[in-house]
Amino acid sequence: MKKMIVLAVVGLFGTQFAKAQVAKGDFLVGGGVGISTTSSKENDATDDKMTTTEFFISPKVGYALSDKWMIGVMAETNFFTSKDEVAGVEDKRNTTMIIPGVFVRNYHVIGGSKFAFFGEANVGYGFGQTKQDGDKVSSNSGIYANVQPGISYFVTKCFVIEGVFGGLSYANTTSEAEGSDIKSKSSAFDFAFTQQFQLGVSFLF
Repeated sequence: MKKMIVLAVVGLFGTQFAKAQVAKGDFLVGGGVGISTTSSKENDATDDKMTTTEFFISPKVGYALSDKWMIGVMAETNFFTSKDEVAGVEDKRNTTMIIPGVFVRNYHVIGGSKFAFFGEANVGYGFGQTKQDGDKVSSNSGIYANVQPGISYFVTKCFVIEGVFGGLSYANTTSEAEGSDIKSKSSAFDFAFTQQFQLGVSFLF
């Protein structure tokens, strides 16, 4: 009797692993956390430098159109800390951004394994503020777009661990100084496969 129970459990998990992939009609609920940091010197002849650290949380809800394609919505929250050191004087600013948006994914299962590569494209509109020494100094907004590679590991058919590696990003932002109508606009492309990593978990229903 015990052997039959053990065989039944093994068979059940074996079936889950064999079908560990996205199926049409599945709903995905999950998200990830990540961190990135960059540092640069303003002038090689001095010790002046700028360091930027970003921590982000990115919850997602998606719907599978097929076993390869998924669309959904997200709401990324970013926390930036930038630190400038000029002539020994440190200037530190903290920025918080909330970026709701949409995403699309394309999955490619690796043979009959529990791994799948995916490519994700997302776009969102963000808004937030920057503080210096606890005081608000600007309001920020902008459009953000990303194309990112990633890999999924299907622990079971319903539980998935994911990793996303940097990618190509574009940002078109506007910053308005607090207490004035002065606005500054900027746009930038960034290619950061090695500077940013996001780890997350998802559940498929």
